[in-house]
Amino acid sequence: MRKQRIGRIKKRLFVLALAMGAAFSLPACGEKNGDTSTEEVRSESTVFSFQGKNITLGEVYLYALPVVENYEKTYGDDIWRMKVTLDGDKEQDMQTLTRKDVIENIVKVKVLLTKAETYGISLSEDDREKAETETEKFWKNLTDEQIEQMELTRDMVFTCMEENMLAAKVYDAMMDEAGIEISDEQARETTYYDLYFPCYTENADGTVKPMDAAQKQEEYDKAVQAYNSLISPLDENTERDPSTLATYYGLKDSGYYTRTPEEIRETYGKEISEMLYKLEDGSCSLVTETEYGYHIFFMKALTDREATDRKKAKMERESRNTFFDKKYEVWLREVDANYHYEDSVDFEVYNRIVF
Repeated sequence: MRKQRIGRIKKRLFVLALAMGAAFSLPACGEKNGDTSTEEVRSESTVFSFQGKNITLGEVYLYALPVVENYEKTYGDDIWRMKVTLDGDKEQDMQTLTRKDVIENIVKVKVLLTKAETYGISLSEDDREKAETETEKFWKNLTDEQIEQMELTRDMVFTCMEENMLAAKVYDAMMDEAGIEISDEQARETTYYDLYFPCYTENADGTVKPMDAAQKQEEYDKAVQAYNSLISPLDENTERDPSTLATYYGLKDSGYYTRTPEEIRETYGKEISEMLYKLEDGSCSLVTETEYGYHIFFMKALTDREATDRKKAKMERESRNTFFDKKYEVWLREVDANYHYEDSVDFEVYNRIVF
C-alpha cells in the first residue's frame, strides 16, 4: 500500500481544541469508556493498542492530520528537518517529536474519556447534532485515495468527533475543579519609554570609556532640556511621544519596553523599579541617574492590557498543564499500566503516514 503524504490534503479538517498546551484535535476512537474486558487481536492496520482495543492507522491519521497541516502552514515544509533542544540539551528532530506527541495526545484523550462518568459528563443531543454536521463536512472533503489508503469510514470520523467533544468537556470540568485563576498583579506587563542619555563612549573595538565630568554635565543638561519639553503643555489632540525627543537628541539606545515588575527590577534595581511604579499612565519621571547615564522614564501603561492578558493566558495555560499532567500520570497507570510509547507502537504501520 502506498504511503499517504499528510501535508498535501485537499480539505479542511474540523478541530475542537481542548485548550491545553498540547494540541488536541480529533482523538483516536473505538472502545467504550473503561472497557478492557476483551483484548482485540492486532490487525495489519493497528498502530498500537490501548485498554485492550486497537487504535488503527485511520484513527491516527485523523488525529495527526490537523497537527501536521498546522505546523507546515506556520513553519513551512522544512519544519520536519528542524532540530529541537529538549531538557538536558538533548536534540531531537521535529518529525520524531511530533510523531510521539500525536500518539501521546490520543492516549490523553482516551484517559479523559474514562473519567467522564466520574465527572458526570455526557454529550447532549445538540453535541451529537454538531458532531454529525461536522462529520458530514469533513467526509465530503475526503478524497477516494485518502479513504482507501488510510482505511477510513464515516462512522470512524463521527465517533472521533463525539469522543473529542466528550474529552473536552471532561477537561473543562477538571479545570473548573482546579479553580486556576491568574490575577492582573501576577501577570502584569508594564510598557514605558526609557529616554536614555548614556555617559560613556564605545570605541570601534568595543571597549567602553566613561565620559569625563564636562561631558557628563553636557548630557545632564540635554536630559533636563528633554524633561522640560516632555512635561510642557500639549494640545488636547496631540499625544505625548518621547520618541521624537530621542530622534532629536540622537539617542540610539532609547525606546519603548514592555516588561514585568521582576524584569524592571533586574534591569534598573529596586529603587528605580519602585519609582517607576509610582508613576501614573502618561506621566514621566525626573531626570534619573544610573551608573550608565541619565534616564527619563515615560509611563505609557502601568498595566499594559494587551500584553498583560497575553501573559495571563500563558500563565493560566501553564498552570492548567501542570495540574493536568499530575492527574494524567496517575490515571494512565490506572487505565493501562502496560502502555509505553516505544514498546506499544508498531512503527512500521505508523510510518505509512508520512510527515
